[in-house]
Amino acid sequence: MSITTFLFYFIVFIFVFSSPSLRKRFKGRGLLLVVGIPAVLALVMMVLTIIKVYVIYKLWILVFAGVTVYLSYLEWGRAGRRK
Repeated sequence: MSITTFLFYFIVFIFVFSSPSLRKRFKGRGLLLVVGIPAVLALVMMVLTIIKVYVIYKLWILVFAGVTVYLSYLEWGRAGRRK
């Protein structure tokens, strides 16, 4: 059951991250964008399915985590490049 959940979300996220606009923006990191990020997100969704979290809460968790990581990168990534 969990492997089918993983595969389902992996395929869905591959379609989302394989859009031409995203691929143009991240030319050098194409394999990471098309395979790596969807795999991590599918793994998170699979774990949340195992602990019986509703779909809408899963999406809110992903959005919240994504915004948090992005804002952390903006804050600490710029500081790290200046040093």
